[in-house]
This record gives sequence, structure tokens and C-alpha cells, in this order.
Amino acid sequence: MNCERALELLFDFLDGELENATHEEVARHLAVCRECYPYFNFQRLFLDRLAASHEPREAPSKLTRQIRELLDRETLE
Repeated sequence: MNCERALELLFDFLDGELENATHEEVARHLAVCRECYPYFNFQRLFLDRLAASHEPREAPSKLTRQIRELLDRETLE
């Protein structure tokens, strides 16, 4: 796996959305690549802190209603 491909797959890797074999290839690359690892580590820490800083909240009812209305309109067209 080269750097370009590893970075292309980075967010799918971080989200756990890769097939096992591809996940392992990316993990091996990131473990040894001095150029990619800092970028990967920054993104991982950023996403971890972002997730930790937000408590799950329910969307306001007005927003939920507006989204449903837009989706209903799209379905009818």
C-alpha cells in the first residue's frame, strides 16, 4: 500500500468501514510510514476529542419537521 492510497482510505479506516483485508493493509502502512502516521494520529485524536466533547442531543422539533417536509416533497416529485 502506498501513501496516496492509505490517505485516501484514512477516514473509512478510522470509521471502521473497510473490509478486514484492506483495514489490515492500511493499519500496516500507518504503523511504519513516518509521513502518514502523523496525519493519521492527528485525525484520530481530533475525531476522538470531537466525539468526547459532544453529548448526544435530539434535534429541535422544528428542524425535524422541516427535514421531514423536504423529504416528503422529494418523494412526491
